[in-house]
Amino acid sequence: MKNPSKPSTTRSYAGISPEERVARRRQQFIDAGRQLFGTIGYRKTTVRLLCAEAGLTDRYFYESFPTIEALLVTVYQNLIDELERRMLMALATQAESDFSSRIRDGLDVFFQAAEDPVLARVVWIEILGVSPGADAVYNVALRRFVNIIFIFTKTHVPLLSVSDAVARSMCMGLIGAVSETVKDWVHSGYEQPREVVVEAMSVLFKSMLTYIHAE
Repeated sequence: MKNPSKPSTTRSYAGISPEERVARRRQQFIDAGRQLFGTIGYRKTTVRLLCAEAGLTDRYFYESFPTIEALLVTVYQNLIDELERRMLMALATQAESDFSSRIRDGLDVFFQAAEDPVLARVVWIEILGVSPGADAVYNVALRRFVNIIFIFTKTHVPLLSVSDAVARSMCMGLIGAVSETVKDWVHSGYEQPREVVVEAMSVLFKSMLTYIHAE
């Protein structure tokens, strides 16, 4: 195993505190997990492979994570945090743009992210069906994006022809449609240009918003 780490002490080493060394080792495993989960997949990933990828020994893996599933969930949540940040930034940056452009730019964030096959595999494939706990984490992430779309909708269409509960359910349907489209796009080897799938989802979003707009 390459470059095995030495046991930590309570003293600083080369100006790095024990806490910082623990945090660095944890990040090394997160980076290793992202790479392995996104290439060979969660089910083929072992502690030995993670340690080899991170350049650390197994004692340090268990210092950071109790199980490989716990690492998968952490990697997934980090990627979702980044995806959410990028989406909110896109919507904020385009605040003065017309409504259709903002929808398209927000959706484009998802498909730009999915062009990274490692990220796409972790976010839209590997997290699914691992365990009830992992599925719950996935569902929480879906609802985060549903909330973004719902708030965006209420901001631009304050008078709805349906109840908030119905509008939220419709937003969930839209997020589900985007997720399934992303998965199909990735599995197809990115057969369609990104502009095509983004435009298709934009039409779907705008159709829903037109329907729920109160006259």
